[in-house]
Amino acid sequence: MNLPIGPSWSNVLKMSNIDHFSRLATLHYVLVKTKELTPKQILSVPCTTCGAAIGEACELHTGTLRTEPHRDRKLSAAEAVEKEAREQ
Repeated sequence: MNLPIGPSWSNVLKMSNIDHFSRLATLHYVLVKTKELTPKQILSVPCTTCGAAIGEACELHTGTLRTEPHRDRKLSAAEAVEKEAREQ
């Protein structure tokens, strides 16, 4: 199948590449930030994965405590810390 290459297709491809790059850069930034979080900062947000409340440790599906918080909780905590830093 031959697609016409013109201004419209090149613009779509350019926007797509820019959009993907910005998402990857943001994801990389947040992942790096999660490694710098203290346990207190991580526990300052609820866990959307297991439902642990603020201040409570994450749980496994069996009900026992996890040794590490869920990844989504770390990402939420990193976003909350970053948002708080921007507001000050």
